[in-house]
Amino acid sequence: MKKTILVAMFATTLFACSTPAEKTASAETDATASSCVKEGPEVDLMKKAITAYSNGDWATAASCFSDTAKSWHNNDTVAMKMSDRIELFKQQRESTGVVVDAGTPNLEVVTVPTTDEQYKGIKWGHAWVNFKNTSKTGEISKSLTFISFAIKDGKIIWEQVIYDAK
Repeated sequence: MKKTILVAMFATTLFACSTPAEKTASAETDATASSCVKEGPEVDLMKKAITAYSNGDWATAASCFSDTAKSWHNNDTVAMKMSDRIELFKQQRESTGVVVDAGTPNLEVVTVPTTDEQYKGIKWGHAWVNFKNTSKTGEISKSLTFISFAIKDGKIIWEQVIYDAK
């Protein structure tokens, strides 16, 4: 009996110390894997959109968004078409003359697996931006802004922006 227990313990020790076989990646596991990255085409797209907004380059800003993109800011209960939001930005900038500096935003893109057809292929971008606004009179205001983006097929399909509106 002692020999049987000793052999069982020895076999258990051998199996416990062995390295498991390497997993082989498949298209299915790659497509369903979660990730969080700070560089890549989606991060570049977010940088481009934020820089275009800061510079008042409305054509470039619009090129970052799909034709059907939606936008929510703070407590909006109804989404605004992004093309309308950009027109609003343009009018505000022309009337106030504010100069906007986005500094160096902190950006990330998250990919999560989903079985919901509505969300397949979407990557989730997050940006934390310290905007510094300088008025015509030289008055400076700062605003920490959080932006969440849904990105699909190389375009932003919606944005949710949260900031202090004071």
